[in-house]
Amino acid sequence: MVPAISRQEQARLAERDQEELFVGQQALSGPLTLHEAMARAIRYNLDLRLKRMEEVLAKGQEDVARLDMLPRLTLAAGYSDRAPDTSSVSRSMATGQVSSEPTVSRNSTSTTGDLTMSWNLLDFGMSYFQSRQEGNKALIQGEYRRKALHNLLKDVRFAYWKAAAAQWLEREVAVILKSSDEALAIARKVESENLRSPVHALQFQLGLLEIVRQLEKSRADLAIAKEELAALINLEPGVAYQLADDAAAMERLPELGVPVTELERLALSSRPELRIEHYQARIETDETRKAIARLFPGLEFAVSESYDDNAFLVYQHWAQAGARLSWNLVRVMTRGSQMDLASRRENVVQIRRLVLHMAVLSQTRIAWHEYLAARENVQRLRTEGDTRRRLQEHTANRGELGMDSQLSYVHNVAAAALGRVQQYEAFARYQSALGRLFTSIGLDPLSDEEPGKESVARLTRRLREHDTLWGERFFRSESPNRLVTPVAMAPLPFEELFPVPGKGVAAPPELPAAPVQVVAEPPPAQPEKKAEPPAVQTEEKPMALPPRPVVGAAPLEHPSAQPEEKPEASVARMPPPTPASPDIPETVFRYAVQVASTMDGAGVDPLIAHLRSKGYHPVVNQVSGSDGLHYQIWIGRYAGNSEAETAREEFQRKEGQPAFVRPIGRSRK
Repeated sequence: MVPAISRQEQARLAERDQEELFVGQQALSGPLTLHEAMARAIRYNLDLRLKRMEEVLAKGQEDVARLDMLPRLTLAAGYSDRAPDTSSVSRSMATGQVSSEPTVSRNSTSTTGDLTMSWNLLDFGMSYFQSRQEGNKALIQGEYRRKALHNLLKDVRFAYWKAAAAQWLEREVAVILKSSDEALAIARKVESENLRSPVHALQFQLGLLEIVRQLEKSRADLAIAKEELAALINLEPGVAYQLADDAAAMERLPELGVPVTELERLALSSRPELRIEHYQARIETDETRKAIARLFPGLEFAVSESYDDNAFLVYQHWAQAGARLSWNLVRVMTRGSQMDLASRRENVVQIRRLVLHMAVLSQTRIAWHEYLAARENVQRLRTEGDTRRRLQEHTANRGELGMDSQLSYVHNVAAAALGRVQQYEAFARYQSALGRLFTSIGLDPLSDEEPGKESVARLTRRLREHDTLWGERFFRSESPNRLVTPVAMAPLPFEELFPVPGKGVAAPPELPAAPVQVVAEPPPAQPEKKAEPPAVQTEEKPMALPPRPVVGAAPLEHPSAQPEEKPEASVARMPPPTPASPDIPETVFRYAVQVASTMDGAGVDPLIAHLRSKGYHPVVNQVSGSDGLHYQIWIGRYAGNSEAETAREEFQRKEGQPAFVRPIGRSRK
């Protein structure tokens, strides 16, 4: 009976494993950077080390399978001892008489030896296909290692920035929580002494308690990330370490400069999962060939050298050569079932590869959308944080006015701290989305096959250089000619673009037939005010423009259309408005394809020049908002929605930039 492992033996094994976990690891010498964390994960992570060992094992199996193709060389030796002797009598075939005296033709003891070399052609073919299958299995293990490396670096990136956020916010959150507790105590005292309205005091407490709860939850979630990062880089538990203070990295939010179709093309040619399926298809193809080979007869050649010390033999040494043909007829009769099974296996692999092909396309697009959403979320939280900061400053200026203002200031400070925590969390999710995007593409961060054998310093340097190359390849530089990210906003109602006559404003102008540079939006309608319709104007007036450089004329047609002749005037003129009518006129919709929006007036001209260099004919539309003047860039206006959708799809396909169709309208009777 096999004995069970005792507790003492288990303790000894655990102690020995604990010592082996961190043998040969380089100690941390300073603050940990992102690329050093990735390098240490590549060098020391146990899961990745296991994948390497599995790959080595698969390659060893391939070598063993290749040796099976060699001929068989068999050495045999034997010794026998018999008592009594092997005596026998014989019968004459001619007379039928049996000899009356027994005879002996073999010694009672004998020693034999035999050296035989045989080679079966059928076994050779089967071994050849088996070695090919083992080779493909070894390549599959290599792809599993690549996939594990991609996932590991993605997890390290996310855990690093979560841990960095926890490190940055640890002291600040502790101070805010202490101040919040003091403010809650004051609020409870105010409530108990009826110094203020109880409802007001309770509402303040509930609001502050909600903020405190979210702060504590976020702090706990972020604090776990340091332990997760330590496990990923195989750092000994309990070892204190600091992360490099790279808060400036939060200001760098690169914009993708390649279309999603290019990312899909790279993913289809680089993803480890697709290569695994291709190798699996090879294995099934060789399995079909093995099934076909088994239907043929086996031809075996053999050569041997033999020895027997039997004294009654005339020749105790002799050589022998021969050939043998064998054929399994039952297998031949069942060939139909075997071939059908092999064909079904290949069909399953083909369908599975197509399913994975579609999954890779979907994952790449999802990762692309997640990256855009995470980037936009960080930008919005930045704006929100800046707004909270200004509110906090205004509240601080009013802090000496009384207790209510002081409590309101504490509430705003806590809310601002929560906003910063959310901003850091959003940045960590942005980095995670960036890592998922790289993983969905499937490109290797390192080009060689065994990066785990290099030093941490060299791996850190190579990873930093590789990130720089990826940044230049996939992201836009901070060039003034880069496209401005379109604002994700819903199309405005047509009344805001072209007010309805009879509601206090002049009738909307007809769209000019000549090329224009800037289309200024009229002020919004004021339905409460009743005004008389203005008189008909017979003189054209130039459109009012802001004090900024003139962009230049551009036609309003699709980019494929021929541009019209430029007008003589540098600024488009509006035709005279039609007389206003108390009746609400019929609205004729038109559609514009918006590709960008910016508040930077100086950046409009380079953007227009960039679009024109691509063959487009852009139009600038001005929108006055509560936060200032917006410049919307259109690539054309169209009479029908289908034409506008066609132009939008063509722009997105060529440029890889999002765009959307905005309905605009003009009124008529």
